[in-house]
Order: sequence, then C-alpha cells, then structure tokens
Amino acid sequence: MTAGTTSRELERLATHPDPQVRCAVAAHPNTPPGVLRDLAPECPGEVLGNRGLPLLRLAQPRLIQDWPKETLLRLIRHDLAPDWLRRFAVGHPRSEFQVALASNRVLSEAEVTGLAAHSAWQVRAKIAARPELPPAVLSTLSADADYGVRLYVAARRDLPQTSVERLRRDPSLFVRQVLEQTQRA
Repeated sequence: MTAGTTSRELERLATHPDPQVRCAVAAHPNTPPGVLRDLAPECPGEVLGNRGLPLLRLAQPRLIQDWPKETLLRLIRHDLAPDWLRRFAVGHPRSEFQVALASNRVLSEAEVTGLAAHSAWQVRAKIAARPELPPAVLSTLSADADYGVRLYVAARRDLPQTSVERLRRDPSLFVRQVLEQTQRA
C-alpha cells in the first residue's frame, strides 16, 4: 500500500485473508471510517495510531463513540488510548467503561487516583489489581468498604505494613485468609 491507495482499494484489502494486510489497512490514513470500525477489534493499535483518525474525528465528532460497545472497551483498554478516549471513558454513565480504563496499563497517577475513588467496586478492584500503585492509594483501598476490593489488595505482596496490619483485622475471613497466604509466599 502506498500513500495514494484509494479508499475503495482499502475497503477491498480490509477483507484480505492475511491479518497483517488487514492491520496495515487499519493504519492507513485513507481508510474509510466504517472499515476502521470493522478492523478495530482485530487491530486496535493500528486504528488508534492511524494518522487520519484525528481528521475523521473532526469531521464526525461522535465517530468512535457510536462504534459497538465491545470495540470501544477494547480501544479504551489499549495502551495507545489517547486522552480524548480516556476522558470519554471516565465520563461514560456505564461503569464498564471505567473498568476497561482501569485495565489500561499506562494510566497517569491522576487517573489511577480518580478511578480508585470510583463508586463502583469493580473499578476500584481493577485498580487494586494493578501491579504498581502509590502507597496512599494502597492504603485507601485496604480500607475499602467492599470486601471484593480488599481481597485484591490482600493478594498483593507489596503492601505497606500499615495495610497488612489493617487487613489482618479485616471483618472478612476471606480477606484475612488471602492476606495470610500472600504474606507466607
């Protein structure tokens, strides 16, 4: 494919049997929006990195927002999810969008802190399961009102001693058992 490959040619190539060809189509700036939508589940990084995507969004501001939910969630979880897509996820009324964002490996500290205070326990649990968390966030999550969140915290090996002591006195037997198993390992 060259810079001059037409949208019609790209539409045809989007159904090519070779996944590398399909992902190259997803990365091409001349690819039509509908083809990008169709290729996004298979090639999320290429779609998010497509140089033509910002222009398509200017022409159609709701472009990605109107794509299938599962496609959106996959894009939100991707490391290349841009700030505008993250803001969309944070502001979405359905918590599954914040759960997907909490799964994104490259969140800023402000995003992690904000999601750690989310009203849905599933979002806080995803944050608690992240490999690296600031001590203040760990401390807050170790005192979470939901035992499901505290279970994720108790399963961590990098807990500050204050969190370990708090979880040893946890009202949930399951949390205390997970903590003891983790601390022994």
